[in-house]
Amino acid sequence: MADGIYAALSGAVAHYTSLEATAQNLANIDTTGYRSVTPVFHEVLSRQQGPNPTVRFTAVRRTAIDTTPGALRETGNALDIALGQNSFLAVQTGAGERYTRAGSLKIAPDGTLTTQRGQPVLGDSRKPVVVNTLAGAEINPQGEVTSGGQSMGFLRVVSFTRPEQMSYEGQGILQAQAEAGTPTPSKETLEVGKLEESNASTIRAMTDLMTASRMFEAMEQAIGTFSQIDRRVLSSVPKFG
Repeated sequence: MADGIYAALSGAVAHYTSLEATAQNLANIDTTGYRSVTPVFHEVLSRQQGPNPTVRFTAVRRTAIDTTPGALRETGNALDIALGQNSFLAVQTGAGERYTRAGSLKIAPDGTLTTQRGQPVLGDSRKPVVVNTLAGAEINPQGEVTSGGQSMGFLRVVSFTRPEQMSYEGQGILQAQAEAGTPTPSKETLEVGKLEESNASTIRAMTDLMTASRMFEAMEQAIGTFSQIDRRVLSSVPKFG
């Protein structure tokens, strides 16, 4: 079988992954605090022996997060916060501590401060922030939460040395891979009464979608061509016996 079919197949798989990343960006155009993802391609040399030991294959090493901040939108809501460019809000999930940039918060019936999707927001004690449901809550630029004039503690807002290495788990929730570094308390202040919009661009996403689709189709055609070559070679081999 021709080596080229494997190279074309690796290219098709890589561009399919690119299509998935672009689809994710399109689906989150209107998601508060969302940062778009970009596939990181790399080239792999085969280790085969023989006259052609340098067949090249394409693969997606990972997806990187675009850390460019989105536009800020003023809401006037006391529980809406826009985080600094390199900051993330810690939340509690079934899988442990995770992070988000979606700063639209609310108060659950039991007084727990949560995201709009219901994940409890963690304080600097790494426990969920709980407020007085009758008194409501306010957040200042330093991340301190007050309720009825009483301090409920500070939000756990952290930063990473390489935030582009984080990965999405769904619903705007990010997991910090080891490559992202250790979460440390952020020194950036919050903008209260504002929300950060998604930094995903519809135009760019559509352009990426068309490019990835065309490249995937080109790889499919290449696979078909190599398959035809293989069939012709096999049919031309003399039969004995």
